[in-house]
Amino acid sequence: MGKRQKMAAFLLILIVCLCAGCGEQQVKKSELILDTAVTLAAEGADAQAAIDESMARLKTIDSMVNPNVPDSDVNKLAQLAGTGKWVSLQPEVYKMLATAQDFAVKTNGAFDVTTKTLVDLWGIGTDHAKVPSPVELAAAQKLVGWQKLELNEEKQAARLQEKGMGVDLGGIAKGFAVDEVRKIYAKYGIENGLINLGGSSLYALGVNKEQTAWRIGIRHPRKEDAQEKMAVLPLKDAALSTSGDYERFFEAGGVRYHHIIDPRTGRPAQSGAISVTIVADSSVPDGGMLTDLLTTAVFVLGPEQGIHFLQTMPHGIKGAIVDGRYQLWTTGDMAKELEDVSKDFQFWQGSGELQ
Repeated sequence: MGKRQKMAAFLLILIVCLCAGCGEQQVKKSELILDTAVTLAAEGADAQAAIDESMARLKTIDSMVNPNVPDSDVNKLAQLAGTGKWVSLQPEVYKMLATAQDFAVKTNGAFDVTTKTLVDLWGIGTDHAKVPSPVELAAAQKLVGWQKLELNEEKQAARLQEKGMGVDLGGIAKGFAVDEVRKIYAKYGIENGLINLGGSSLYALGVNKEQTAWRIGIRHPRKEDAQEKMAVLPLKDAALSTSGDYERFFEAGGVRYHHIIDPRTGRPAQSGAISVTIVADSSVPDGGMLTDLLTTAVFVLGPEQGIHFLQTMPHGIKGAIVDGRYQLWTTGDMAKELEDVSKDFQFWQGSGELQ
């Protein structure tokens, strides 16, 4: 039995259907997809149909981006890397790659999906995590670089210039998937619900069963108990993503090595950030995908550069960055919206929009 199957065997699949006289249903279902515990909740006459179709859609997306699926698009790209052959892609994968390339340019390479060789080398989050040797790191680093990923919009195709290269869509795929589920919810007229992909990427629609905004807990980045919160953020009709150095890491020689790789150094990012939360309201197209990739990009950029980069984003996107001194750097009205902020943290006292 494979790792994913074992995890699935222990995952509680919960379906709760409460039918009111008006035909409304409140449905909640969880499954293991995209290497994470997906939980979908919806309220409405067609809630069950919306969730069933959404789960099927998520599995389809998983089959496109999962490197363990032999005929996935990412595997085809890796297999033909360095041959000069173009790989025809599913429209979904092409959109993710095109968006990734756009932000690779905007962030000067802080966000880069060609880091697969580095991700595999470090193995963080797997049973073979290690600190690679300088020789290993240099060899892997040669196979990284967003400039070596070519796209052909007309053919909806891509190719990697060097043999041994690969793409890792872990920093964008879950957010894309959130947007796809949101479209299905809209199709079925779902106005209240929660789309939760492992807690790190989610979308809150309307209100919860108490008829109030969804209260999203943001994990404390230095508490072992995942239930310990740094703060709570009321959320309504908005996407939210969070990334931190506490999600997947190991320690060696007193150093914490986490899974967020800086493509420019080939090593886990040492930017001063330890947690990043990004929110996009319903006015932002592809809000789930953008919040997902932005958490990674901003984490790599670090608090000061990251905050200034967020300020260049379209209206409707805001964020909070936690640095190693437990200071909260925020944009927009995040500082005012965060509730129950742990006494461990203080807001960065700067000037202008950073206050």
